[in-house]
Amino acid sequence: MNKPETVIVDDDADQVSCDGGIGPLGHPKSWYTFDGKDEIYCYYCGRHFIKRSAAQKAGFAIKT
Repeated sequence: MNKPETVIVDDDADQVSCDGGIGPLGHPKSWYTFDGKDEIYCYYCGRHFIKRSAAQKAGFAIKT
């Protein structure tokens, strides 16, 4: 099984959506709110959404 994708978002993001990312084989589009947290996970596919500053602190390679 592949490790879920990590998506780095802007620090000012309040919410994100996830649809599984694989077109018709994905899952229903779901919205997630950060609610003061720096990272959240999709309940369907496990995709990891993390704010840019938290990703930098955690050592993620940030594409510019």
